Amino acid sequence: MLQVKTFSRVLFLICTLCGVANSSPVSSSSAVQKNTFEARTLDPLSGRNGAVASEVGQCSEVGVTILKEGGNAADAIIATAFCVGTISAYHSGIGGGGFMLVRFNTPSGGHDYEMIDFRETMPAGGNETMYINNTNPTASTIGGLAVGVPGEMRGWELLHQRHGQLPWHQLFEPAIDIARNGFLVNVDLANALSSSYEFLTQDPLWAEVYAPNGTLLSLGDTVYRKRYANTLEKLSIYGADYFYKGELAVNTAEAAYSRGGILNTSDLANYTAIVRKPSNITYRNHRIFSTVAPSSGSVVLSALKIFEGYPGNASVADFAVNLTTHRLIQATRFGYGQRTNFGDPAFTRNVSVLEQEFLLESTAAAARAKINDSQTYNALYYDTNNYLVVNDSGTSHIAVVDHTGMAVSLTTTVNLYWGSQIMTTDGIILNGEINPSRPGQTNSFGFAASPANYIAPGKRPQPSIASSIAEDLTTGEFTIATGSAGGSRIVTATLQNLHWYLDVGLQPAAAVNLARWHDQLTNVTYFEIAAPQLGMPGFDNSIVHYLAGLGYNVTYEDESGSTGHIIGRSLDGVFTAASDPRKPAGRGAAY
Repeated sequence: MLQVKTFSRVLFLICTLCGVANSSPVSSSSAVQKNTFEARTLDPLSGRNGAVASEVGQCSEVGVTILKEGGNAADAIIATAFCVGTISAYHSGIGGGGFMLVRFNTPSGGHDYEMIDFRETMPAGGNETMYINNTNPTASTIGGLAVGVPGEMRGWELLHQRHGQLPWHQLFEPAIDIARNGFLVNVDLANALSSSYEFLTQDPLWAEVYAPNGTLLSLGDTVYRKRYANTLEKLSIYGADYFYKGELAVNTAEAAYSRGGILNTSDLANYTAIVRKPSNITYRNHRIFSTVAPSSGSVVLSALKIFEGYPGNASVADFAVNLTTHRLIQATRFGYGQRTNFGDPAFTRNVSVLEQEFLLESTAAAARAKINDSQTYNALYYDTNNYLVVNDSGTSHIAVVDHTGMAVSLTTTVNLYWGSQIMTTDGIILNGEINPSRPGQTNSFGFAASPANYIAPGKRPQPSIASSIAEDLTTGEFTIATGSAGGSRIVTATLQNLHWYLDVGLQPAAAVNLARWHDQLTNVTYFEIAAPQLGMPGFDNSIVHYLAGLGYNVTYEDESGSTGHIIGRSLDGVFTAASDPRKPAGRGAAY
């Protein structure tokens, strides 16, 4: 393993060669992050047979093992996700849900795309005023009322039924072994095991796992999730129905009810995952596919379609990057303005038609015409409906591609760290996902909550998830799979990964190591500070000063906002997996 100093210098060199100026040396990472690079190796990790990128290096290796055993991308991502949900349970697991974009091969020798929506839903007992008069300000994120109907197991079931090759039970085996026989607390889990989460030591079910001796586990300690191992084993034998209609369903409903929730066994029995047709755009010499409503992939596509009208190949060492960054942020602001119209298609009339209209050349041209190269504007200028953009957090992104070009890019979540802070007797951590817009809510600049996302029984809340896959427009060959975790920063992280890889031509490792900006119509534009202990220079001050001169309200933030991975394919057919250094325990794997 490389020494910390050597690792940082090499990664710094990677970024410097891409033209990044280390002009913001301040860092706010924890001491754990500063001194630990457990399980990371130098990107890139490349191979011709397949690749996996996740924020847990051990789990990326699990995915590659599945590929080596004859599994395809669908098999590998299921096994990887079970592993991530076991180790990084603070933000994902079978008590949550999400969205996945699947590039699959067809019998005719071609390929097609589909999106599997396994987002959590509001229980049947919910209503749009349920939180308004609640005296608990965290009722929509912590406790029983925050729990939505989990979708993850139905999502994996549907993916495996449609595209899997290996036996169902085989995909559980690595996670069962890890949960039962123990895994080490890595740097990211150590940061999540904070004393500010008192339930970790006070609730017996949580303490059994994370504070077995009365104090929280720390970096390098061994975690055992034996209840969870037994649960996964039963699911591997009896299938997803055991989660939704069997003993697990009863225990899950009881756990939510005991904390004031409304989730019941009928909600679980009635849950279904949905196959949707993803959106796509042509973008320069590529076609990019991304997730559709109720997720936010179309925000990324719309912003890129607007930006396509400008040159995009300026490197970070080029003075032209100043104007390029301004235009890209402006395009993103218009995309976020459109996002306020998106909601669950089952409840939001004509949302699918509207979503496609936003991606038309004519719509992009109209938005582009409103971009002023000399200034920026108040958020109202971009949001024609004057509605609030919903915030969320606590997600995990995974990408897999196999030797046939089949690829899956997904994001799964339990919402905020540790979900609803409820663990069932089966060791399942329940999501805190029911945090959508509600009547009467306004944000700091007076936007009302979006009616497209008011609470309704059975409705799927709108997340920022934007998993994306691109292919060469001429050959149809797979080019890149990317996405991000990080709540509302998912959109801008995914957008920037695509920009640096497709427009500028950076290699995956160089792209994910660049500092990022974030702007989502809050009249504040955020820029990452340096994290030298991760080999990440900060955002170039010359760009920030330029944007401030155009009227941007700029502020700096640390590097913890998003975690976006990339798997790229070179022209000679080599796959390269790059994990985001913002999660030091992560790394890609390939063979």
